[in-house]
Amino acid sequence: MRISTSQIFDAGTRGLMSGQSALYKLQNQLSSGLRIMTAEDDPVGASQVLLDSQSLNVIRQYADNQKNATSHLAFEDDILKSVVEAVLYVQERVVAAQNSVYSDDQRVSFSIDIEAKLEALYALANSKDSSGHYIFSGFEGNVQAFQKQSDGTIVYAGDDGQRKLQVDSSRQVSISDSGRDIFVNNRSGNGVFETGAGGGNTGTGVISPNSVNDSSQWTGEQYELRFTSTTAYQVWEGTPPVQIGTGTYVDGAVITDIPGITVSISGAPAAGDTFTVGPSVNRSIFDTLQALVDAYKTPVSGNATLAAQIRNTTVANMINLDNILDNVAGVQASVGTRMHELQALNATAQDLDVHYEDKISRIRDLDMVEAISRFTQQSTQLEAAQKSFAQIITLSLFNYI
Repeated sequence: MRISTSQIFDAGTRGLMSGQSALYKLQNQLSSGLRIMTAEDDPVGASQVLLDSQSLNVIRQYADNQKNATSHLAFEDDILKSVVEAVLYVQERVVAAQNSVYSDDQRVSFSIDIEAKLEALYALANSKDSSGHYIFSGFEGNVQAFQKQSDGTIVYAGDDGQRKLQVDSSRQVSISDSGRDIFVNNRSGNGVFETGAGGGNTGTGVISPNSVNDSSQWTGEQYELRFTSTTAYQVWEGTPPVQIGTGTYVDGAVITDIPGITVSISGAPAAGDTFTVGPSVNRSIFDTLQALVDAYKTPVSGNATLAAQIRNTTVANMINLDNILDNVAGVQASVGTRMHELQALNATAQDLDVHYEDKISRIRDLDMVEAISRFTQQSTQLEAAQKSFAQIITLSLFNYI
C-alpha cells in the first residue's frame, strides 16, 4: 500500500488537531469545574440538569415567598402584642379607678390615660408594612384601615379579605388579617348576651351578666326588667314588649326569670328603674375605650344615681375588654399557627434545595481527580504525537539518493 506524502501530512494534522481539541475541551472543563458545558457534552445529562434546575428555581422561589410571609406575619404578631399590652394597661387603670375615694379630678386623669391608649391603638390599627400598605385593611392595602369621622367615631374602611402568598405548590398562606376581625368584631357582654341600665334610672342599681344556663332556652330576644318598687320587678320580652313574669328583688341575688340565662343586680334600684338584657353584638375596641373615657370624664361626686350609671357603663365595658383580649388572642394563635407551618415548609424547602443541588452536581460537575489524570495522559499523548509527526515529516527519499 502506497502512502503519499500528502496523506501523511493530512493524517498527522488531523490527529494533532483532534488531540489539541480534546485537550482544550478538558482544560475548559478543569477551569470551570463542569463536566457538561454544552448539551453536546452529554445530551441526556444536560436535559436532566435543565429539568432539575427548573425544579430548584421553583423551590427557591417558594422559599423566598415563605420568608416574606414569615416576615409579614412576624410584623403583625408584634403589633398584636402591642395591642394586648395597651388593653391590659387600660384594664389596670379601670380596676384602679373603681376606688370610690377618687375625686372627679382624679377620675379625669384616668380618662386621659385611657384616651392616650385609644390613640395608640388607632395608630396600631393603621400600621403599614415596608411597602407602605395598611396591613389591616384587607385587600384594600392603599386604603387607611380605620378612619375618624366628624363626630369623633372611628370606622373601618377596609374589607374582609386576607392577602395571601403562594408558599408551596399546593399551599397559600394568609399574610394579613382583616382589621374588622381584630378591632371591630369583639362580642359585647359575656359573648351571648349583654346587659345595660336605663338612662333615666334614679336608683343605684348595677346589673351584670352572669351565665348561660341552658342555651336551648335562650331566645335571643330583648328583655327588660322594670322595677315597680324597690323590691319588686316585672320581666318584659320582645318588641313590642310582652310581660312574661314578675320577681322579688334581693340585692346581689341571681335573677333567673329570663329563660336560659341568669343576671344579677346589686345596689338599690328605685321604682321606675329599668335594666335591659339582649343578645351580644360586635363592639369595636375604639367604642369600648371611648365609653370608658367619657365615663371617667363625667363628674359624679355627691350624685349616687349618676355614679351608679357610670358604674353600669364601667362594668359592661370591663367585660368587653376581656372579650377583646380573647379575640386578639385567637388571632395571635392563628398567626402563630401560620408561622409554624411556614417554618416547617421552609425546612422542607431547604432539604429539597440540598437534594437537587447534589443531584445536579453529580450529573454536571467534573470529577477533578479523574480529569486531572486524564489531562496529564492526553498531554503526554499529544506531546508524543507532535514529536513523532515532526520526525515523520522530515523523511524524504531524496535523503537517500
